Formats: sequence, C-alpha cells, structure tokens
Amino acid sequence: MALTPTGASPNLTLNATSAQALKLAVGRTFTVNITKVDGNQVNFTLAGKPLTATTQQPLTEGKPLTVKVTQTQPNLVLQIQSKSLPQDSATRNQALMQSAYRQLLPNQIPIAQGIQQLTSLTNTGLLPSAIQSQLSTLLEQLFKPSAQTSAKELKRQLLSSGLFLESSLSKSSKPHPGDFKAKLLQLLQLVNQTPSNKQPELSRLSTLLNQTLNRLTLQQLQTIESAHLTNIQLPLAPNDHLQEVSIDIRKQKKATPPFWEVIMNLQLPIGELSSKLVIQEEVVSIVLWADNTALEKTVSDRLPLLKEQFHDALIPLKHIMMSKEKPTNTSQAEKVALIDIHI
Repeated sequence: MALTPTGASPNLTLNATSAQALKLAVGRTFTVNITKVDGNQVNFTLAGKPLTATTQQPLTEGKPLTVKVTQTQPNLVLQIQSKSLPQDSATRNQALMQSAYRQLLPNQIPIAQGIQQLTSLTNTGLLPSAIQSQLSTLLEQLFKPSAQTSAKELKRQLLSSGLFLESSLSKSSKPHPGDFKAKLLQLLQLVNQTPSNKQPELSRLSTLLNQTLNRLTLQQLQTIESAHLTNIQLPLAPNDHLQEVSIDIRKQKKATPPFWEVIMNLQLPIGELSSKLVIQEEVVSIVLWADNTALEKTVSDRLPLLKEQFHDALIPLKHIMMSKEKPTNTSQAEKVALIDIHI
C-alpha cells in the first residue's frame, strides 16, 4: 500500500482485498488514526484494523485524519480530506492577505480625501442631528499639526491613527484615546441603526465611512506584510497649506563606522526639494537639491541660518551644501522602519 498525491489531495492506496474485508463502499468517510510514522512509512488503524502505507506527505503521529473512499476496484483508494492536512502558515496567511486585498482595493479612498468629503457632507446640514453631532465632534478633534507640535504629541497621534486599534484591544480591551478607526466604526454603527427613510445623505455617509475604513485596513495589512515600509496616512484636519512628505530611512551596516541616511522629498509650490542627511558617529552631513534655479537660490540664501540652528542645537555638522544631482540611496544600505510597528 502506498500513500501518493493524486490531484489536490493525497490518497491511501490499498489492495482490493482490504475493501472487501473491511466492507468499504465508495463515498463513505472514516477516521484514520496514525499510530506510527517512520520515514516515509506510516502505520494507522481503520475500523480497528492495523494497516501500513508509504507516503511522501508529512503526517503527524497520533493525529487522526478524515478519509473518504473514492475507489474500491482494482485497488482501494482512501482520499485524505484537505481539512485533515497540516497547512503551511505562511501560505495560509498569504492567501488571506490576497483575499483581503481583492475585497478592499476596489472600495477605498485616501484618508485625506475621505475626511474632505465627510467635511463637505457635514456642511450640508442634511444629516440627522445625532449623526451630525457625532460626525462634527470627530472632525473637530482631528490632528492639527503646527511648528509647535512636540514629539510626544506626534507619538500620541500615531497611536490613535487607527493603525493600532486591534492591537490595543487585544492588550487592554480598549482603544487608544481618540482612536480614529474606533470613532469611524462607532459612527458607522450609528448610521446603520438609523432608519434611512430614503435619505441619500445617509447612504453617502455610509459609503464614505466604509471606504475610509477600508483604506485604514489596507494600511494595516501592508504594514504586517512589510514592517520596514510604514505607510501611515495620519487623519489630519483639512488644511490647504499641508504638503505630503516622503521619507526613506536606511542603515549602512557594512561601512566603518556604520552610518544612517535619510532622504526626504518635498513637493513645494515652487518646485521639488530633495535632501539627504547622513549621520555617522553623531556627526551630520547634509546635501540639498532643487529642481529649478529659483528654488535653489532661495535654499542657498538660507543655508547660513540652517547652519546656525544646528550649532544652537549642539548638533555636530560636518557639512551642508547644494548639489547639482538629486540625492540617491547608498548602495547596500538597508531600509529601516521609522517606528517600531506591532499590529
């Protein structure tokens, strides 16, 4: 008797005599108990009768399997049901991720866009009073960054961005104060409990809440897949003066001594500004690049002030200069997460 893969499921193959002796019929299912695994030889019992098979399929001693009779002539074939087989956790997780992406990607919008549209919907004044009040409170409490924003406040906003909701609930059974995702879920629950009476505004609000929540969930999935690529769209109060920033942080371990480098790109109204900051033994070097002459002159004129600010902050500065070429990453430098993510 041999255990061989056939199609998607491996089979236990016995001779026809076994089928007659055990009175097995096609379509019946049984529980097989694995009593011993020795290399590719497996001993098991079926209906109290000890049997032996050889297999390339990894099986666990002492673990029961569910089998189905698929053939009795010329040989007896018992098909192991897939639910009995050990499943590779990485493969299973990847399948779950792909399934989630297929469901979420077509029905999501950027966080900033969702907030902007929620604000516009609030301004119509056509929502039920209870929903209008809760939505207005949510929007009023959104983060309003400024030059005075402290690192402590930024950390608090990151923790309440919605990215860590499930992690927080698993640890303390309650979300971080002001958690954005929790507030969206509470509002969505209220909307679902409110009779719509054919109000298009409620339908629109439900759609916006679901699309924004889906974007938050996508960010969580992306961070789980690649912790070194942290994609966080902070829920910010609408502000036309805010600009998106991309930051790339890497560490060159093979250098002597090792160094860190940060590349930051800004899309300003007057052009693109790129900067590369290198930190080696607590000494900083900075290279700046502008995509046009006017912006380059503006930045160059202010370099003395920037040098003075480094001096006042007691940060050793090796050099700070303009470059004719846009900064790039050092070869072999490894990308590093901006923050320690545990979702």
